[in-house]
Amino acid sequence: MQKTILGVVAALVVVGGGWYFYMQKGEPLPALGADAGSYRYSCDNGSQFTMAPSDDVSSIKLSAGSQGMFAGEATLSKVGEGARYEGNVSGSPVVFVGAGEEVRLTVGSVTAVCNPVPSQELAPWNWGDAAEGGGSVKQDTSLIVTESMLGKWQSVDDAKYVREFKEKGVVVDWYDGKTVSTGLWVAFTKEKAPKIFPYTMDTSSVYLQLTMTGTQADTLNFKISKVTPDELQLVYLDRGGVLTFKRVQ
Repeated sequence: MQKTILGVVAALVVVGGGWYFYMQKGEPLPALGADAGSYRYSCDNGSQFTMAPSDDVSSIKLSAGSQGMFAGEATLSKVGEGARYEGNVSGSPVVFVGAGEEVRLTVGSVTAVCNPVPSQELAPWNWGDAAEGGGSVKQDTSLIVTESMLGKWQSVDDAKYVREFKEKGVVVDWYDGKTVSTGLWVAFTKEKAPKIFPYTMDTSSVYLQLTMTGTQADTLNFKISKVTPDELQLVYLDRGGVLTFKRVQ
Protein backbone atom coordinates (compact mmCIF):
# COMPACT_ATOMS: atom_id res chain seq x y z
CA MET A 1 0.00 0.00 0.00
CA GLN A 2 2.82 2.39 0.82
CA LYS A 3 4.32 1.89 -2.65
CA THR A 4 0.96 2.62 -4.21
CA ILE A 5 0.56 5.91 -2.35
CA LEU A 6 4.07 7.03 -3.23
CA GLY A 7 3.49 6.13 -6.86
CA VAL A 8 0.40 8.36 -6.96
CA VAL A 9 1.93 11.49 -5.45
CA ALA A 10 5.36 11.25 -7.05
CA ALA A 11 6.94 10.45 -10.39
CA LEU A 12 9.76 7.96 -10.80
CA VAL A 13 12.64 9.20 -12.91
CA VAL A 14 16.21 8.08 -13.50
CA VAL A 15 19.00 10.34 -12.30
CA GLY A 16 22.70 9.62 -11.89
CA GLY A 17 22.47 5.84 -11.88
CA GLY A 18 19.57 5.43 -9.46
CA TRP A 19 15.80 5.69 -9.36
CA TYR A 20 14.36 8.34 -7.10
CA PHE A 21 10.90 9.63 -6.33
CA TYR A 22 10.52 13.33 -7.04
CA MET A 23 7.85 15.40 -5.36
CA GLN A 24 6.45 18.46 -7.07
CA LYS A 25 9.11 20.56 -5.36
CA GLY A 26 11.79 18.49 -7.10
CA GLU A 27 13.35 17.11 -3.89
CA PRO A 28 14.42 13.43 -4.07
CA LEU A 29 13.23 10.81 -1.67
CA PRO A 30 15.50 7.87 -0.77
CA ALA A 31 16.22 5.27 -3.45
CA LEU A 32 13.95 2.26 -3.68
CA GLY A 33 14.72 -0.80 -1.60
CA ALA A 34 14.62 -4.48 -2.40
CA ASP A 35 10.82 -4.72 -2.36
CA ALA A 36 10.26 -2.48 -5.36
CA GLY A 37 7.55 -4.67 -6.81
CA SER A 38 6.91 -6.32 -10.17
CA TYR A 39 5.33 -4.40 -13.04
CA ARG A 40 3.48 -5.82 -16.04
CA TYR A 41 3.78 -4.45 -19.59
CA SER A 42 1.80 -5.14 -22.76
CA CYS A 43 3.39 -4.51 -26.17
CA ASP A 44 2.05 -3.45 -29.56
CA ASN A 45 2.99 -6.83 -31.06
CA GLY A 46 0.81 -8.68 -28.55
CA SER A 47 3.60 -9.85 -26.24
CA GLN A 48 3.67 -9.23 -22.49
CA PHE A 49 6.31 -9.31 -19.79
CA THR A 50 6.93 -8.23 -16.21
CA MET A 51 9.74 -6.01 -14.96
CA ALA A 52 11.25 -6.14 -11.46
CA PRO A 53 14.19 -3.93 -10.37
CA SER A 54 17.06 -5.17 -8.23
CA ASP A 55 17.57 -3.87 -4.69
CA ASP A 56 19.96 -1.12 -5.85
CA VAL A 57 18.23 -0.71 -9.22
CA SER A 58 21.46 -1.31 -11.12
CA SER A 59 19.68 -4.08 -12.98
CA ILE A 60 16.17 -5.21 -13.86
CA LYS A 61 14.71 -8.68 -14.36
CA LEU A 62 12.29 -9.29 -17.21
CA SER A 63 10.03 -12.34 -17.19
CA ALA A 64 7.91 -13.57 -20.10
CA GLY A 65 5.96 -16.61 -21.19
CA SER A 66 6.43 -18.73 -24.28
CA GLN A 67 4.17 -16.44 -26.34
CA GLY A 68 6.28 -13.35 -25.67
CA MET A 69 9.31 -11.91 -27.47
CA PHE A 70 11.38 -14.31 -25.38
CA ALA A 71 10.69 -17.16 -22.97
CA GLY A 72 11.86 -17.29 -19.37
CA GLU A 73 13.83 -14.59 -17.57
CA ALA A 74 16.44 -12.05 -18.63
CA THR A 75 18.49 -9.90 -16.27
CA LEU A 76 19.57 -6.60 -17.80
CA SER A 77 22.21 -4.22 -16.43
CA LYS A 78 21.96 -0.45 -16.44
CA VAL A 79 24.06 1.21 -19.15
CA GLY A 80 25.00 4.90 -19.08
CA GLU A 81 22.59 7.60 -18.03
CA GLY A 82 18.84 7.34 -18.25
CA ALA A 83 16.52 4.34 -18.22
CA ARG A 84 18.56 2.07 -20.47
CA TYR A 85 19.30 -1.56 -19.62
CA GLU A 86 21.07 -4.20 -21.71
CA GLY A 87 21.60 -7.95 -21.53
CA ASN A 88 20.83 -11.09 -23.50
CA VAL A 89 18.50 -14.06 -23.53
CA SER A 90 19.14 -17.32 -25.40
CA GLY A 91 22.02 -15.67 -27.24
CA SER A 92 19.99 -12.69 -28.48
CA PRO A 93 20.83 -9.13 -27.35
CA VAL A 94 18.09 -7.43 -25.30
CA VAL A 95 17.73 -3.68 -24.81
CA PHE A 96 15.14 -2.04 -22.55
CA VAL A 97 14.68 1.75 -22.80
CA GLY A 98 12.06 3.73 -20.90
CA ALA A 99 10.68 7.22 -21.54
CA GLY A 100 7.69 8.48 -19.59
CA GLU A 101 5.50 5.44 -18.89
CA GLU A 102 6.35 3.91 -22.28
CA VAL A 103 9.03 1.28 -22.84
CA ARG A 104 10.74 0.09 -26.01
CA LEU A 105 11.94 -3.48 -25.77
CA THR A 106 14.35 -4.87 -28.36
CA VAL A 107 15.11 -8.60 -28.55
CA GLY A 108 17.51 -9.47 -31.36
CA SER A 109 16.29 -7.55 -34.41
CA VAL A 110 12.70 -7.05 -33.22
CA THR A 111 11.51 -3.97 -31.34
CA ALA A 112 8.15 -3.47 -29.62
CA VAL A 113 6.55 -0.46 -27.93
CA CYS A 114 5.19 -1.48 -24.53
CA ASN A 115 2.97 0.23 -21.98
CA PRO A 116 2.05 -0.57 -18.37
CA VAL A 117 -0.85 -2.92 -17.71
CA PRO A 118 -3.25 -1.03 -15.37
CA SER A 119 -2.98 -2.13 -11.75
CA GLN A 120 -4.99 -1.20 -8.66
CA GLU A 121 -2.00 -1.96 -6.45
CA LEU A 122 0.93 -0.22 -8.09
CA ALA A 123 1.20 2.98 -10.07
CA PRO A 124 3.22 2.61 -13.30
CA TRP A 125 6.84 3.67 -13.46
CA ASN A 126 7.54 7.05 -15.01
CA TRP A 127 10.93 6.62 -16.60
CA GLY A 128 11.54 10.33 -17.14
CA ASP A 129 12.28 12.21 -20.36
CA ALA A 130 14.03 10.36 -23.18
CA ALA A 131 16.48 13.26 -23.28
CA GLU A 132 17.80 12.13 -19.89
CA GLY A 133 19.48 9.18 -21.55
CA GLY A 134 16.83 6.99 -23.12
CA GLY A 135 17.91 8.14 -26.55
CA SER A 136 16.63 6.86 -29.85
CA VAL A 137 15.93 3.18 -29.46
CA LYS A 138 15.29 2.73 -33.18
CA GLN A 139 18.77 3.91 -34.04
CA ASP A 140 20.20 1.80 -31.23
CA THR A 141 18.37 -1.26 -32.55
CA SER A 142 20.13 -0.95 -35.89
CA LEU A 143 23.43 -0.43 -34.09
CA ILE A 144 22.96 -3.54 -31.97
CA VAL A 145 22.15 -5.65 -35.01
CA THR A 146 25.07 -4.17 -36.96
CA GLU A 147 27.52 -5.00 -34.19
CA SER A 148 26.10 -8.53 -33.87
CA MET A 149 26.54 -9.20 -37.61
CA LEU A 150 30.22 -8.27 -37.89
CA GLY A 151 32.38 -11.23 -38.94
CA LYS A 152 32.25 -14.19 -41.33
CA TRP A 153 29.10 -16.27 -41.84
CA GLN A 154 29.01 -19.60 -43.65
CA SER A 155 25.92 -20.69 -45.56
CA VAL A 156 24.12 -23.64 -43.99
CA ASP A 157 23.02 -24.81 -47.47
CA ASP A 158 26.39 -24.42 -49.22
CA ALA A 159 29.51 -24.67 -47.06
CA LYS A 160 31.67 -23.11 -49.82
CA TYR A 161 29.73 -19.85 -49.63
CA VAL A 162 30.80 -17.33 -46.94
CA ARG A 163 29.58 -13.76 -46.49
CA GLU A 164 31.72 -11.41 -44.41
CA PHE A 165 30.33 -8.23 -42.83
CA LYS A 166 33.17 -5.82 -42.08
CA GLU A 167 33.52 -2.52 -40.26
CA LYS A 168 32.61 0.71 -42.08
CA GLY A 169 29.85 -0.99 -44.03
CA VAL A 170 32.02 -3.23 -46.23
CA VAL A 171 30.72 -6.66 -47.26
CA VAL A 172 32.61 -9.45 -49.06
CA ASP A 173 31.19 -12.65 -50.57
CA TRP A 174 33.52 -15.64 -50.74
CA TYR A 175 33.08 -18.90 -52.62
CA ASP A 176 35.45 -21.81 -52.18
CA GLY A 177 37.97 -19.47 -50.55
CA LYS A 178 37.93 -16.90 -53.37
CA THR A 179 36.39 -13.42 -53.38
CA VAL A 180 33.49 -13.31 -55.86
CA SER A 181 31.87 -10.01 -54.95
CA THR A 182 32.36 -6.99 -52.72
CA GLY A 183 30.19 -4.03 -51.80
CA LEU A 184 28.57 -2.02 -49.06
CA TRP A 185 25.99 -3.03 -46.44
CA VAL A 186 23.70 -1.17 -44.09
CA ALA A 187 21.22 -2.34 -41.45
CA PHE A 188 18.32 0.01 -40.69
CA THR A 189 14.82 0.38 -39.30
CA LYS A 190 11.84 1.91 -41.08
CA GLU A 191 12.68 5.40 -39.78
CA LYS A 192 16.24 5.22 -41.14
CA ALA A 193 15.54 3.43 -44.43
CA PRO A 194 17.53 4.33 -47.59
CA LYS A 195 15.71 6.49 -50.12
CA ILE A 196 15.56 3.55 -52.52
CA PHE A 197 13.97 0.63 -50.73
CA PRO A 198 11.01 -0.74 -52.72
CA TYR A 199 9.37 -2.79 -49.98
CA THR A 200 6.82 -2.17 -47.25
CA MET A 201 8.43 -2.13 -43.82
CA ASP A 202 7.06 -2.60 -40.33
CA THR A 203 8.26 -0.56 -37.38
CA SER A 204 9.44 -3.48 -35.24
CA SER A 205 11.98 -5.03 -37.63
CA VAL A 206 15.49 -4.36 -38.90
CA TYR A 207 16.33 -4.58 -42.61
CA LEU A 208 19.52 -5.06 -44.61
CA GLN A 209 20.55 -3.66 -47.98
CA LEU A 210 23.64 -4.79 -49.88
CA THR A 211 25.04 -2.85 -52.84
CA MET A 212 27.32 -5.37 -54.54
CA THR A 213 29.92 -5.08 -57.31
CA GLY A 214 32.05 -7.67 -59.11
CA THR A 215 30.71 -10.87 -60.66
CA GLN A 216 27.44 -10.59 -58.70
CA ALA A 217 26.77 -6.85 -59.03
CA ASP A 218 23.30 -6.07 -57.70
CA THR A 219 21.34 -4.36 -54.94
CA LEU A 220 20.02 -6.96 -52.51
CA ASN A 221 17.34 -6.34 -49.90
CA PHE A 222 16.62 -8.46 -46.84
CA LYS A 223 14.63 -8.51 -43.64
CA ILE A 224 16.77 -9.71 -40.73
CA SER A 225 14.66 -12.36 -39.05
CA LYS A 226 17.27 -13.65 -36.60
CA VAL A 227 20.74 -12.75 -35.40
CA THR A 228 22.49 -14.46 -32.48
CA PRO A 229 26.19 -14.95 -31.72
CA ASP A 230 26.07 -18.17 -33.79
CA GLU A 231 23.24 -17.86 -36.32
CA LEU A 232 22.02 -15.32 -38.89
CA GLN A 233 18.80 -15.58 -40.90
CA LEU A 234 17.94 -13.21 -43.75
CA VAL A 235 14.57 -13.14 -45.51
CA TYR A 236 15.31 -12.43 -49.17
CA LEU A 237 12.81 -9.71 -50.17
CA ASP A 238 13.82 -9.57 -53.84
CA ARG A 239 13.34 -13.23 -54.73
CA GLY A 240 11.83 -14.85 -51.67
CA GLY A 241 13.31 -17.54 -49.48
CA VAL A 242 15.44 -17.50 -46.35
CA LEU A 243 19.25 -17.50 -46.19
CA THR A 244 20.63 -19.13 -43.05
CA PHE A 245 24.25 -18.73 -41.94
CA LYS A 246 26.37 -19.97 -39.07
CA ARG A 247 29.25 -17.92 -37.71
CA VAL A 248 32.74 -19.03 -38.65
CA GLN A 249 34.68 -16.02 -37.36
